[in-house]
Order: sequence, then C-alpha cells, then structure tokens
Amino acid sequence: MRKNLKKLAFGFLIVLATSTCFELGLWQLHRAQGMAKFQKPQPERSVVELSKAASAGSNLRNTAFNRLVTFEASFEKNYIAPNQPITLTDGTKSRKDLIVSLARLTDNRAVLVVRGLYTGSLPKVGEVSRVNGRLYPRQNIDQSEGSLGKLSRLDPALVAGDSGFSLFDGYVIAKGGELAAPQLLSQGGAFYWQHIAYVITWWFMGLLILSFPFYNRFRDAKVKGE
Repeated sequence: MRKNLKKLAFGFLIVLATSTCFELGLWQLHRAQGMAKFQKPQPERSVVELSKAASAGSNLRNTAFNRLVTFEASFEKNYIAPNQPITLTDGTKSRKDLIVSLARLTDNRAVLVVRGLYTGSLPKVGEVSRVNGRLYPRQNIDQSEGSLGKLSRLDPALVAGDSGFSLFDGYVIAKGGELAAPQLLSQGGAFYWQHIAYVITWWFMGLLILSFPFYNRFRDAKVKGE
C-alpha cells in the first residue's frame, strides 16, 4: 500500500513539474508573440485632438505612442536638432538637422513640433496654424552635442527651463512637408529571440522530467539483465 502511494505521489510530482514547465514555456511564447506584434506597423487609429491623446505635465501614455493628432498652436521659439535620424517622404532614411519649434496651445501648454529640415534659416515665430502630425515618445539618447538654440535630442525636458509652459511629453512630427512621420516600431528583436530561447528551454526541461520515469525503468531493467 505504501509503495503504491509513493508511486502515485511520484507520478503526481512528475505531472505537476511537466505541466509547470509547459505553462512557463507557453507564457514566454505569448510574450514573444506580443513583442513581434509591436515590431510591425499597426492599423492606424482615427486622428484626435492632442489634448485627448495626451496631457501636459504628465508622462506619455503607451496608448498615445504613434497617435495621429491635430491641434492649433502658435510657434513661440525655434530650435535646431542636429544629426537626427529621419525618413523622407520618398522612403529615404538619413541623418539631417531638423527645425524644431515650441508650439503654444491654450492654457499655457506647449509641445515640441518637428517642422522640417534645417537649411540655414528658421521660420518666423508668432505664427498660428493648425498642426497635423504623429506623436512620438521623447528621445532618451543624445544624437548630437547640445548648445544654445540646439537640442541634443528631441526631449521637452531640454526646453523646460526656458519655456515657462506646461509641456506635453514627447514630440510631434508635422505632416505635409518633406519629412515622413512613420510609426515608431519596437526595436526588441533581440528580446523576441530571448523569449523564444526560454520557450525551448522550459519545454526541453519538461520533456526531460517526463522522460525521467522511463529512464529509471530502463536503468532498472539494465541492472537486472546484468
């Protein structure tokens, strides 16, 4: 009786451990699939007012990334953002110096707007216009050296000290010029394969555990044969 109970308990542990390994592998597979999804362009959502997609003074929500937005604003100050990675409307990828303006909305709010390529002159300030573009998260890595009137990266934190406005997180690339405003895709390719490696590891461990009783039987049979 006791021997049968030990066998039953052993079998239960084998099933439990194998199931756990299978579930962990399945979890990693779902994470890999979710990551792969965000490495591809997503269906475009409808254009919304900037204030409905994001809030000034708050971190940009994940749902606001890549959102097409529209807003009316006056351009209060211009900056140059050197050596920025860009995509032109013809699909060409390059690095160029960009014109970035601080656009003031109502209620003392403002957002950084990439308006086009810098070719030696800056647009006039004080102009009021309707901006249509795509909203991106702020850059965390410097693309160049910053100086007076030049931004090392597209980040509203760099202009917070001299603007006096409540700033929206991230920046907008205005549509209608020579710059394209493509969806920003996830660059997590290495992490995708890391998740796939975990899937293989967990499922391989499950197979090893599942084969353990058969190995014991084979070993015992071999010993008896000798």
